[in-house]
Amino acid sequence: MSPSKRLKPVQQIAGSREKKAAKQFGDSQRSLNGHKDKLEELRQYQQEYMGRFQKAMQSSISSAQLQEYRAFIAKLDDAIRQQEQVVATSQQDRSNKQSSWQKKHTRVMALGKVVDRYKKEEVKMANKKEQSEADERSQRSHSEH
Repeated sequence: MSPSKRLKPVQQIAGSREKKAAKQFGDSQRSLNGHKDKLEELRQYQQEYMGRFQKAMQSSISSAQLQEYRAFIAKLDDAIRQQEQVVATSQQDRSNKQSSWQKKHTRVMALGKVVDRYKKEEVKMANKKEQSEADERSQRSHSEH
């Protein structure tokens, strides 16, 4: 079996692994985008709520309402901090998945080059053999006459 045919299954497996890694990378990118969107929504909501709080402070509110506003703002702050951590973790995961995909992609490309090189060499050798056989037939036909 020729070297290019022997490497074909290896190349196919590497390609399959690369596709899987590319899908995981894409999934992690979509997940990261979703987490960032949620964080942005929380921040916007916090700004809106702070605006309402400022307006409420200008009017007369009870101390109980003030405590409720402050407690809710603290909960929003906690939610934002937690979501920032989720985003950071998701960014790290995406980075790891991207690195994994890039390594697998590089391997597929390298294997492709090796297989192509082997194929070119095999064609070259087949052409040489064909030429040699043609020369041999030509010599035999000249020697028979």
